[in-house]
Parts: sequence; structure tokens; C-alpha cells
Amino acid sequence: MKNLYNRNTLILLFVIAAVSINLRLGITSIGPLMDTLKESLNLSSTQASLLTTVPVLCMGIFALLATVLNKTLGSKITLLLMLSILLISTLIRGFYTGFITLLISAFFVGLAIAVLAPTLSSVIKKYFPGHAAVAIGISSFFMSAGSATTAALTGAFYTSMDSYPFALAIWSVFSFLAIIVVLFIYKPGAQNNTPSQAVPELKYNFPSPWVQKMPWLFMLFYALQAALYFSTLTWLVPMSVDNGMSMIQGGMLLAAVMAMQVVFNLLFPILMEKYPARRNWIFLILGIGAIATGLFWTGDHTLMWIAAFMMGIPLGGLYSAAMMLPLDETVTSQGANSWTAMMQTGGCILGGLFPFVIGWIFDMTHNHNYTMSILLGLYVVGFLLITAIGNKTEKNYDDYIVRDPENIAG
Repeated sequence: MKNLYNRNTLILLFVIAAVSINLRLGITSIGPLMDTLKESLNLSSTQASLLTTVPVLCMGIFALLATVLNKTLGSKITLLLMLSILLISTLIRGFYTGFITLLISAFFVGLAIAVLAPTLSSVIKKYFPGHAAVAIGISSFFMSAGSATTAALTGAFYTSMDSYPFALAIWSVFSFLAIIVVLFIYKPGAQNNTPSQAVPELKYNFPSPWVQKMPWLFMLFYALQAALYFSTLTWLVPMSVDNGMSMIQGGMLLAAVMAMQVVFNLLFPILMEKYPARRNWIFLILGIGAIATGLFWTGDHTLMWIAAFMMGIPLGGLYSAAMMLPLDETVTSQGANSWTAMMQTGGCILGGLFPFVIGWIFDMTHNHNYTMSILLGLYVVGFLLITAIGNKTEKNYDDYIVRDPENIAG
């Protein structure tokens, strides 16, 4: 562990942090303003939910693009390109305020995030094969820190400036800063001089993850956590307002969820590395999430605050667990990239539909009891999924070693 903490790897972790903080800002800034956008733009709940559904679907549809771009352009150019798209698509929200513009910007936000996440996983697998949990924890921590910041401050920016375009566009600052960091600090390849943690110089030829059973289970697990995360992100504030809270109070409630997520995004990978019975850990946090959903369902403000802090535990832990699953099952950075891209492709498409479905049901029923039933049902499905996935097991990869490599698969 001590080899991890030298100047070069700390710089690389700083780059990972700078990119990771941008992975949710363009989406999480929508939730606190959901009711404001519905009123200002005369939108139904179904239409408003598209502003979070579209980017999540794009995160799935374009995830496989990460593998292509990383092979052809390299990780640095890929990061710079996607961060630039993220910067422009977030900044434009401050100047063009129509619903169609917001939808277009949501599309490009999702496209950028779709490529950034697998690219980061590939970088982590390449430079931190012996300490992937630490690097994943730091990435998840800063991603959640960005989410918590937007949850807490987006509503405040809107109130102080009386401008939802400003409250949405201000978060482009972080994309700009990340571009500067990647451009001037990140030096991929031998220049990083990362500590000697590399996987032995063996070449492997693995079958595609699309023809293996485990990646499909990982995809469903990722879909589960995505559905829980983005549904909570989109509808927690409106549900809070329906229960008598103000928009600012609802935003602070969401910020409490995100704050706990920050902690457990960092803590959970470390715990899983030290005590690797991942099934038991995930059972625990799924149980906490189910209890939290029941408490929030009561509509009592005190219990809703307690539930908010509890909700952050599964939202943080499940994401970190999902991101670690491909790293546990692969031995190369290319393999981690392809498994993560596949997992994110199907997972985001399936999970991203849930905020839209919830919005459609609410338009039909005007009753958030159905929303809470869906969230509770997702936790039940989670118990079944992790039972099927089980704990990490040691595998023999000798049969996949290529003795005279020419074309190597992940």
C-alpha cells in the first residue's frame, strides 16, 4: 500500500478526481429544479423526467464508444474530447433556455459521461491493478461530492439569482477545470512512472463479455443501482415538496442523501478490499435501503430526514460495488474497459428508463405511493441479483494466455 503514495501516483489520482467530479453534475443539477422547470416551461412530469432519462440512456447507448476511442485516440485525447463536449453542453443551458435545448444538452451530457466512465476504469485498471479499490473509491468519492454539491447549491443559486439557466450552467466551471488538469498534468504511458504494481507481462485472449454469463448479471446489477440512483435524484425533491417541504428543504434533503453517498462511495470499496465477502456487504446495504424507503414513505418530516441519511448508504455502496465487479473479474485494462462498457451500456438503458416510467405513472395517478412501491421493489430484486452473483472467486486464466500474440482481446 505504501508504494501507492508517491508523487506520480498522487498526481494521477488528482487527475482521476478532477474528471470524476464531472460525471454527474449535468444530471444532478436537474433534480432540485424539477418543479421549477415544469412550471417555467409548462411541462408534464413525463416531459420533465426526460431531462434525466435522456442522458442516462445515452450513457448506456454510447458506452461502447469508449473502447473504440481509447484504442484509436488514447486515453488523454478521449478525456479531453469528452470533457469539452461536457463543458459546451452544460454551458449552453445558460444562454438557450427552451425545453428542446435542454433535451439536446442532456443528450450530449450523457454522451460525454458514457465515454468518460469506462475510460477512467481503464486508466485505473492500467495504473492501479494492485490498488483498484482505492482508486475506485477516490473516483466515486469525488463523483458523489459533485452530486452533493449540486443538490445543496442548485436551488440556492436559483433563489439568489432568480434564474434557472444560471443555476444549470454554473456547473460547467468544473468541466473547464478538469480540461486544464488533464491537458497539463495527465501524462499517460511510461511518463507517469507509477509504482511497480503491473500485472505480469502476459497477453490474454478472452472471449467477448457479451457471450459470458457473469457480465450479464453485472449489467443487471448496474441497472438496479442506476434505477435507484437516478429515480431518487429525479423525484426525491418533488416527493418532499408534495409532503409539505419547500424546494430549498427538499434540496437539502437530497444533499443529505448525496453527502452520505460521498462517504460510502469512498468507504465501501476499502471495506470490500479488506473484507472481500462482497455478497454480505451488499445484502447489508440493500437492507438499509429498503428500511430507508419505508421510513420516507411515512411522510413524517423527521423520519424523512432519517431516511435521507440512510438512503445515501445504498446509493453510494451499490455504485462502488458495481464499478468494482468488472475489475474483480478481469486481468487486463482492456478487459476492464470492455466489461465496464458492456455493463454500463445495458445497465444505463434499463435503469435510465425508471425516472421516465415514474414520471408517466405520476402523471396518470398524481400519487407518489407508486413511486415508493417501485423503489422498494428494486431493493427486493437486488437481493435476488446479488445472490446469483455471489462472492469473488479465484480463477485460473492460463487457458487464455497467448503464447505468440498478434491480435489480443480483453
